[in-house]
Amino acid sequence: MLPATAEPVFQTAEAVETLRNDAGGFDIEVLLVQPGGVSELYLGAITGPRIDLATDAVLRSATAKEYAAATRMYGLVDDHLLWAWDIAALGQDLRTHASGRLGRVE
Repeated sequence: MLPATAEPVFQTAEAVETLRNDAGGFDIEVLLVQPGGVSELYLGAITGPRIDLATDAVLRSATAKEYAAATRMYGLVDDHLLWAWDIAALGQDLRTHASGRLGRVE
């Protein structure tokens, strides 16, 4: 990642609050590129300590496995980061692919 070169557009918490969507969260767009030749464009929202994402577009190289759609969820619960990744691939409907619970180690 590169550092910003311009002045921030939103310089106060009140200014950031103007970005909230009708549901009270913040809209987000994420582009992920996997080493297996799959690129995913996710659209979603940040609501409190939770982030929900769903693919809007999936691009695959000629050598990538069949991969149609995905959802991702990240959340902070009891000081642990929980995440879940569901995918529709290889002729299967959307189903759990991976999930985890990450905690701090002293």
